[in-house]
Amino acid sequence: MASFPSTPVPFLSVWALSAMFFSGALGSLASCELGQCSAGLNRPRASGAAARKPTEQGRIELPEKPNIIIIYGDDVGYGDLNGYGHPTSSTPNLDRMISEGMHMTQFYSAAPVCSPSRASLMTGRLYPRTGVYSGQAGTNSSTGLSVFSPFSNGGLNLSEVTVAQMLKPLGYATGALGKWHLGIKEPYLPASRGFDSYFGVPMTQNECTSNVESAKRFGPCPIMHNNTVAIQPADVQNIDAAYVSNIKDFMTSHRNDPFFFYYASHHTHMPQFAAPAFLNSTLRGLFGDSLAELDWSVGQILDHVVELGIQNRTLVIFSADNGPELSDGDLGGEQGQLKCGKGTTWEGGVREPGIFWWPGVVAPGSISYALGSTLDLSVTAVSLAGGKPPADRAIDGYDLTPVLTGESEMGPREEMFYYSGHMLMAIRQHKYKAHFWTKGSHCHNSYHDQDCWDTAPLKAHEPPLLFDLEFDTKERFPLDVKQYETVLESIMALKAGHEGKMTFSPGEMNTGGSAENFPCCNADCKPRNFCCACKT
Repeated sequence: MASFPSTPVPFLSVWALSAMFFSGALGSLASCELGQCSAGLNRPRASGAAARKPTEQGRIELPEKPNIIIIYGDDVGYGDLNGYGHPTSSTPNLDRMISEGMHMTQFYSAAPVCSPSRASLMTGRLYPRTGVYSGQAGTNSSTGLSVFSPFSNGGLNLSEVTVAQMLKPLGYATGALGKWHLGIKEPYLPASRGFDSYFGVPMTQNECTSNVESAKRFGPCPIMHNNTVAIQPADVQNIDAAYVSNIKDFMTSHRNDPFFFYYASHHTHMPQFAAPAFLNSTLRGLFGDSLAELDWSVGQILDHVVELGIQNRTLVIFSADNGPELSDGDLGGEQGQLKCGKGTTWEGGVREPGIFWWPGVVAPGSISYALGSTLDLSVTAVSLAGGKPPADRAIDGYDLTPVLTGESEMGPREEMFYYSGHMLMAIRQHKYKAHFWTKGSHCHNSYHDQDCWDTAPLKAHEPPLLFDLEFDTKERFPLDVKQYETVLESIMALKAGHEGKMTFSPGEMNTGGSAENFPCCNADCKPRNFCCACKT
């Protein structure tokens, strides 16, 4: 395998220095060499001011059946958080998670858009397996990039087993909150997919009319309690306070029982919004205010975990569904040192913050350079609970527990498959990434990089574009494949093996839709759906 010479690191960008300084990693720079700090076969160990070490027996003693909370941002970019290097974001609580826990620098969403990424999070399976895609599998006519609408007939395939359904038989109470986006009809909603309780607006705020979206979209935004519309239209601008109250009540009720909670925030998807207390509170304008309110909710959750005295048996995870919406300018997010954003399989579309907070288990201030993915979260949760994912289907996630405890430097994941719609666009193996296809998305033509533009067409690459993501995070300098034949051969063999075993469920987004599917508390009113209104 071709490699670079092992020489001392001569320079680090301001962005990288900021991220490393925050996590207490600067002290390790003097001894770090390129060959030793490889993201490939010899990745560096988790580092930090107070890095945790295994016990003499080689394992950290974990509490039995710990609580697990996943907080999922919407369109939050890799470079949006202060702790990931943004100089003017106000995210003290997410930064607290980083300083008191671990952040992963090479953590990926399973898809560049919303619904598919959430399908993979829920199941631990590549989303084409779950049917959450549009277009015709096996064709290259388009990427079939799409999400479920409030009129959709389909949703997460009903044969799929969610993480909540995996955890229920293991004695877990399960709750969900916020944006669902995996089907709007009753069989697809959270309360029908293993969650004991659900509260929230199950769609994106740009898909329904409220006090943050004046356009007549599909209908007034509903707040649902389990499978019933409780309030319509929703007060979306002030909804975070209600969400925080809901999760606090859930944690209090189940503080003596193991629980799993999934909080899918509406921040920072467009249109941006923030409660009055957060408006004009940051240096980044309305986007920054929206992000600050998300950060506030994180702080409220962490504080309540501590108040209940359950912090040593509660793992809190933060990540997001896909990269930033670059077409919104300063009302969209930042991808940091990465290329492009939402909707693309360039790094900025899928690489995300991955933060893990678990006092007494996860070393404070630790950094992991291991590969990780939202695909891994359900598998990790079930493993921590003492169970196993279903054995009757392919599982694409890995158990990240050894990474979190510091027992493994590299982690179990060696590859990442980048899908867009029904197409395999790229593969990462260790530190090398090969693009077979590229396409722009969610980006206006005023942006400086034409590869990101909405108008950048689907383009085949033969031979593939090959990048070393350790040295070239912006994917600017394709490697000469003639000098990296061994690397490319390995990736192509991985591709052939994967495609030979890959199966697609029927595309749920191809099943059409109807206005009758939109949640309406007084469904007999006319004209449907804009007459829907109720408060309970």
